[in-house]
Amino acid sequence: MKIGRNDPCPCGSGKKYKKCCLGKEDNPEYLDPQNIPRLYKEMRKKAQFKECIYPDKSCCSEKIIKAHSIQNNKILARISDNGKVYMPAAKPELHFQLQKEYGRKEASVFTGFCGFHDKTVFQPIEDNDFNGSKEQIFLYIYRAFALEFHRKQEVVNMEQIMFSNKPSIVNIPGLMKDGKTGFAMSVNDYLEEKAIFDNALLNSQYDVLTSFVWTFDGFSNFAATGGEAPSLDFESNKIQDLLNPNIPVRHIYISVFPENNKTYAIIAWLKQFDNVFSSIGKKLNEISESEKRNYINNTLPMITENIAIKPSSWDALPEHSKEEFSMIFFGLPDFMEMEGKKFDRFQKPTYDLFSL
Repeated sequence: MKIGRNDPCPCGSGKKYKKCCLGKEDNPEYLDPQNIPRLYKEMRKKAQFKECIYPDKSCCSEKIIKAHSIQNNKILARISDNGKVYMPAAKPELHFQLQKEYGRKEASVFTGFCGFHDKTVFQPIEDNDFNGSKEQIFLYIYRAFALEFHRKQEVVNMEQIMFSNKPSIVNIPGLMKDGKTGFAMSVNDYLEEKAIFDNALLNSQYDVLTSFVWTFDGFSNFAATGGEAPSLDFESNKIQDLLNPNIPVRHIYISVFPENNKTYAIIAWLKQFDNVFSSIGKKLNEISESEKRNYINNTLPMITENIAIKPSSWDALPEHSKEEFSMIFFGLPDFMEMEGKKFDRFQKPTYDLFSL
């Protein structure tokens, strides 16, 4: 479905499409493939979303900081080599290799909190060992949510920049539905969940999650956060329709981190959406310890690029293990699903992040 003349213009101007980009010519710069690396870098910079998402702005400090979604001093400092970690997260320079080198001060950062709220909100997990309290579980998952919400906002900003310079992309089949792209619709879905997180934060009511907390022996040289909106459960039964713009999409969040001589994995969703994820919860309650490890190993590269890994540990992996991780990261499970095949998240891959 294409955009209507009276729909809001996808460039983000706030005007109706017919009074903004309808009939507008493409910017010639955006038609030359040789300009793509430079334009991508420029768009990434312009699209940066800088806003403290904490609901009470009255205590916000003036500066929006680069907040870590994976703790810097507590985790990244310990899994880094000479202050560097690997991440499969894209850089503005369009490097297409899987793992990119990040300094630990820039790894996993996002501009989603002011300095005051980044410090005070997450103090219970920054200054204390993990004890499995509802407050700590909530804060780890809230941080995962915050990063996902923030990144979707930046993608929408990039889409608006692209559309304002190349309005002909409106003709790409399947790009828009009811005048919005998929990413724009997903921001609305996150806003509904944000209201629940906000209320929990403001009222210190942390029992809003259905969560699974798994403890693995050993300090693993990786950490990650992520989120997904699965359309199918583990038996390939449909649990939500991602293509229906009239029904909000629900998300599962994950946070994995090493601490002391343990590695913890938290998988959670908002409790009021238990009806959507009941079959997933039932399965996660039944699996063995080895299947839990396999689930984390397979799920993380499927759903997130926010995975920090110790470089020397990654470099020591056999090439076939790196290739399998890469295939999952670049979409093998999605291709299998499109062909009607099942990707088993509980099968053992040839790599083991917990042994890095």
